[in-house]
Amino acid sequence: MTESQFKQLCQSETPSNAIASVEGTEARHIPIGELENLLDELYYSTSNFQYQMYKDGYANLCVAASLELSICYETEEDYIERTFVGACNFPLSSIAPNQHFLATAKSECIKNAASDIGKHFGRGINDGIVPSARMVVDKPQVKSRPDSKIMQQFTKALQDGDEATINMLTNIYDIKTEKQ
Repeated sequence: MTESQFKQLCQSETPSNAIASVEGTEARHIPIGELENLLDELYYSTSNFQYQMYKDGYANLCVAASLELSICYETEEDYIERTFVGACNFPLSSIAPNQHFLATAKSECIKNAASDIGKHFGRGINDGIVPSARMVVDKPQVKSRPDSKIMQQFTKALQDGDEATINMLTNIYDIKTEKQ
């Protein structure tokens, strides 16, 4: 495979028979078995799989993982190896009753890393349905009601002319001032 053939492969569309839909959504993905078949065109390996278990703010048990995906191909003149990093994280309850969460994490990491190779391996597969990162959604801000200690802190900040504390507290708490 020449360098230009490799680049051409990476920029070609993902074969439609390799794409699956996510049930109940417009989202699409490449199942790990199909992705492995696509990667076999290049010779690939994984290394440095790492994971960490943690509890999120809602006490859900979660896993965060990463790995390195190396792809190799030969040109007429050289042997080329490229390495891509993939990561994932999810609450274990999201894949219940699947008890093979590390296998799932590894598959998701491979899929994430492979999408960096090019369109053929899943890059941009959901571009038409995922909102642009530049899209800003205005959510109404809900402020907490201040307790007496917060009001004391606010009063002291007013007396001291501490604008940073005043701004911080009024951004977080629904504080009624004489100006309003």
